[in-house]
Amino acid sequence: MLREATAHCLNLHFGKPTSARSAITVDVAYCSILALKLAEAKLFGDRAGADRYGQELTNKFTKCDTGWTEVIQKYIEFVLDGGAIPYRTHSSFDDFVVEPLPPTARIALVGDWGTGQPTARRILEQISRKAPNVVVHLGDIYYSGTDFEVENWFEAIWRQTLDLTAIRTFTLSGNHDMYSGGAAYYKLIDRLGQPASYFALRNDYWQLLAMDTGLHDSQPGGGLTYLENSEVDWLRDKLDNSGGRSTILLSHHPLFTSSTEPIEGRSLNEILYSQVAPLLSSVTAWFWGHEHDLVIYRNYMGVLARCLGHGALPVGLDERSRPNFPEVPRENIRLGAGSAFYKSGYAIMDLDGPAAKVSYYEDGREDTPLYSETLGQP
Repeated sequence: MLREATAHCLNLHFGKPTSARSAITVDVAYCSILALKLAEAKLFGDRAGADRYGQELTNKFTKCDTGWTEVIQKYIEFVLDGGAIPYRTHSSFDDFVVEPLPPTARIALVGDWGTGQPTARRILEQISRKAPNVVVHLGDIYYSGTDFEVENWFEAIWRQTLDLTAIRTFTLSGNHDMYSGGAAYYKLIDRLGQPASYFALRNDYWQLLAMDTGLHDSQPGGGLTYLENSEVDWLRDKLDNSGGRSTILLSHHPLFTSSTEPIEGRSLNEILYSQVAPLLSSVTAWFWGHEHDLVIYRNYMGVLARCLGHGALPVGLDERSRPNFPEVPRENIRLGAGSAFYKSGYAIMDLDGPAAKVSYYEDGREDTPLYSETLGQP
């Protein structure tokens, strides 16, 4: 890392292009640029710049936060302990079906929310004021989904903010939830009354099918994630026997991306696509998280997708750049900028008979959505 940082700074000094040979190189380059900008801001008396770059460089859960080293530590502890993720499989295709949703149901969707920071609490308070019947977290409790993190950075705020006697809540399996082995995640869903890491929410008109893409992304820096074959069979059964319901898929990981963070160097998770491609013609929309942004994709690869990974993890203003895959079509909807970080947010889905209105909100604009749309039949 020292060699990469030194080479990067020398390239900057002599006006040479910087390299991007690995993820570590990219992250070191980003953090070294911030350090240089912070030094310049302090040197030239730019107080606003010093505050911005200082926050981006040192705040908890930013890309330069040294706390991320805990991820490797917890993963190694899990491996050395010889543990296995306590993944649950269905015995019958009727398993893990949660019925009924009210015919006019309000569902809140928020992804990558489990930081325990003030932003996370503020976002959940805004969701609570919108009086949802159901809240679904699309996964990731940071850093590694340990018992402490699950209990203090997720569940404590969850219970303090939401009336769980009136609201059903669920949380999906993300990669960070599995880095310490997943035991804390499965204890959490038991306490929430959630049957498994994949499940179906249904009323007479709609079914929301939650998938577990975290199981096979439990190794930090791992490759392409995918679904268990038995889970694909369960999904196929729900679509084959939908009873005329429209279907919305939910997952933590994306099927494709237009962002600056490729999926193993590409825009598409080809393994996951090979599993779900035969099902997509029966799917109305797919909501996922993982990438810490709000992205409204146009129809691509046979699916209408939305990325909701902007729940609470801080993304610095200098961190996001031009998309790597402009051929993946997206609407020109962008999150607003704060003093140092992009805004966080969530989505509210109102099911009303065969129609589903979805509104996308960001922190600071609680009463005015950034974007609204109607899925299904208006």
